Parts: sequence; C-alpha cells; structure tokens
Amino acid sequence: MKLIHTTSWYFPDSSGGVEVYLDSLLHGLQVHGLASVVAAPQQGTEEDTYEYNGISVYRYPVFPNPSKRQVHKQLPHGGFKTFANWLENNRADVYHQHSWRFDCGLHHLALARELGMATVVTAHMPEPICLRGTMMRWDKEPCDGLIDSVKCSQCLEVPKQVAPWMLKALSRVPLDVGVAAETKLLTSKSFKLRLLGKTLGIPTLVSQHRRNLMQLAKLADRIVVTSNWQYNAFLANNVPPEKLTICRQGVANTFKREVTPNKLQNSTLKIGFLGRWQETKGVQVLVEAVHSLPNDVSVELIIHATHPGKYGAANREKVMTIASSDRRIRIAEPLSREAVPEALAGFDILAIPSQWLETGPIVALEAQAMGVPILGSNLGGIAELVRHGIDGWLVPAKDVQAWAEAIATLAKDTDLLAFLRKGIQPVRTMDTVASEMVGLYKEILAINKKHFSY
Repeated sequence: MKLIHTTSWYFPDSSGGVEVYLDSLLHGLQVHGLASVVAAPQQGTEEDTYEYNGISVYRYPVFPNPSKRQVHKQLPHGGFKTFANWLENNRADVYHQHSWRFDCGLHHLALARELGMATVVTAHMPEPICLRGTMMRWDKEPCDGLIDSVKCSQCLEVPKQVAPWMLKALSRVPLDVGVAAETKLLTSKSFKLRLLGKTLGIPTLVSQHRRNLMQLAKLADRIVVTSNWQYNAFLANNVPPEKLTICRQGVANTFKREVTPNKLQNSTLKIGFLGRWQETKGVQVLVEAVHSLPNDVSVELIIHATHPGKYGAANREKVMTIASSDRRIRIAEPLSREAVPEALAGFDILAIPSQWLETGPIVALEAQAMGVPILGSNLGGIAELVRHGIDGWLVPAKDVQAWAEAIATLAKDTDLLAFLRKGIQPVRTMDTVASEMVGLYKEILAINKKHFSY
C-alpha cells in the first residue's frame, strides 16, 4: 500500500505539533510495511525534493501574494498546476491530507479524488469549522461549532448595528461579488463606507466557509478528528457520522522517558511552559498570574517559547517586560525536539494555558508520559486529556486570578502534587495510532473497491 500525506507545514523549516504527529505516524506506518511520501507547500515558484528522517518529501510551489478568492479556496493557489502534475505522476492508494488551508486544502483533496485515490483528512486544528481559527466565540467563550451566517458574522466583528435579517440576506451574495465590493469600499476615505465594506464581505465569507466544509465531507472517504469536541462540531454541521473517526494523538515511539521527574526540590514549585509566543497559547496569562503572587510563594516559571513571528512578537515583548521585574520568571532558550524529555523531567508541573480549543496538544501527552502533571486551561482537548484533581489541575482559561490561586495551592501543598503524579495513567502511543490508521486505510480501500466493481 502506497500513501501520500500532504500538510501545510513540514520539517525542517517548521516543527509544530502537526509535523511531530505526522513524522511519528509515518514511522509507525513503516512498521506495518506501508510506504509514505510527504508533500508540503513552500513559498516561491520552484519545487523541491529531499529526505527528512528517512521519509521522502516533495515541496510544491505556492506563488506569493494570493488573491482573496484563492485564500478562501474559490480558486487554486498559484503553483497548483505543478502540484497537480506531481500528484498525477505519483498516484497512491491513499491520499491523506493533514491541513485545510488554501495551500493544502479543497482543490488538493478534489484532485486526489478525481485521480481515483481513497481520501482521508485529519483535522488537526479548528480551521475546517471556525473562521476565527480558535473556536472561541467573540474570543471569550467556547463555541459549539455550528457555522451560522448571523452568529459567525457577529463573531468576526461585523458592526452590532447590522440587523440579523440583513446578515442573512448578505450571506446569499456570491463570494466574488462580496469580496469585490469589500475590496473597493475598504479603500474609501469615508469611515462609513469602509464599515459597509466590512459588513458586505464577512457574511458571504461565512457562507463560502460552510460550502467548503460540505465539500470536505463529500470528497473525503473519512474525516479523522483527535478530540470529542471536534466530532461534535462536525456533527453540528450535519456531517454524516459514518464519515467521522475519532483517533486521538499519541506519544512518539522514540520519545525518551527514562529520566526521573523532578520531585519538588528545595520546596520551590517549578512550572514549565513549552509553546509558541502567540496569545492563543496563553503564556501571558501564566506570567501575569505568577507576577501577581506574593513574594513568599516559592515558585519558578521556566518559559521555553518559540516562533514569535508577526503574530507573537508583541506578546513576547509584553511577557519579557513583566519577566524583567520578577526573578521568579525565567525566559529560557527554545528547545529542540531531542531536548524536550529532559526539560519536562525538570518540571514539577507543565502549564498549558491555551486560550483556544486545542485538538491535543501532544506536549500534554509527553508530560504525562514523563509522570509530570498538567496545569491546564479547562478548554477543548486539554480538558479531555486531564482529569481535574486526579492527574492534573484545570483552570478557567482567561481568569488570571484563578491561575494565581491554582499555582499558590500547588506550591504550598506538596502532597497534592504527589497525588496528581500518582494519578497519571499509561499514555497512548503512536504505535496504537498507526495501527488504527492502517485499519482505517484498509476499510476505505475495501469500500472503494466494492463501489467501483459495479
């Protein structure tokens, strides 16, 4: 069985959770005798091939400056023909897509289907459901995921003065018309006309987003989700349950676990943070909580943050400013993948203060594999992985005071921390994930063979 896996990001130029998951999955599939190739986009006009960690990787071009119609998946991105030629010449039994963006999304999946491959899409992020990308309505509360022209437009900050009936009417305007009107009006010198431009564009975008989701459900033989909240969100949008499979993430088989976790040495609670600088990862909430604690609370926060980029630079500066005036907060170097186990072993607890609905995260499983409890946001995938008061501690995501109180409690009650550590159960591995995926591939291939035999 030959497999093609596509993703918007891949090693070595990026190293997020999707890349870690995919690399582990591919090596797990090799154990079952399944050969895989990875295809991922790269900015520019040229294609490239190389090998990473024993896996063949193809990089197809995505031309710069995409149009709004391309970003919203109405049209293929520049460079798509190069990808199409490669895919036609490298057909596989199964095409497995791990992203749902303009550079690895609807048109790529449709082409694989057209070429006769069995198709699987794994939803690693909220993007197929949520245009905001966080599943947090108005950036304040968890959303049920139902794509609705009124609620979604309001969440995307259409002016409150716009009546619901008008939003429903505007949602029926073709996307290209709405985008053209929005583009023209947003350049106006008049504030009211610019406001009108924003109002015209968003409802049509919401409608297109729902159509894209329905196309996903039509084109994919199976949609894999890694959490219960994703499963429920797809169902809320009338995606047939027989199209959905829950397959949770696992810890890589190569993940080292022999280091003995720290045992609250010197009576100082050591809290670790591993994640991006973006506000959605919540490091600013964690820092504010520690900074608000009285000086007699013995705690050390060690931050190994990555990827400031254009979305995290401002938050990084905010955190650095607070850290400079509080010796309990230490900004450490970003970690390589190889250094993660040893770093986790040095923490008494790992903080995951995410401000959005995670579909994992893998780092939570890695901490649990090391016997390190999690102090996490009571949201999404984190709330599904952590049992409050049994193997970890859950906190309202945006409540700085609640975070401060939780940290103070854990710092003062060493017996509680020991109790949480003992409550951690064996962690699911990528061996199990790979085995389940092999079964899924065989199932959809058998169904396709039966379907096309008539």
